[in-house]
Amino acid sequence: FARFMEAILAIHGVFHIFECGLAIYEEAYMTASLAALGAISMLYGTYFIEGHIHHHGHKHHEED
Repeated sequence: FARFMEAILAIHGVFHIFECGLAIYEEAYMTASLAALGAISMLYGTYFIEGHIHHHGHKHHEED
């Protein structure tokens, strides 16, 4: 399920990048700013999904 969510968030982020480019082309700078913010948040979300981080083998929770 985590891989599916990563893919959906990444695709959504790419669409926001495209939207940002079009907004800049149309000189709609406020819209471009919001689209860039959306792209950044989607791409960060893709990176920070818990399943993605565990692929690197890092231990995040240690039991005492």
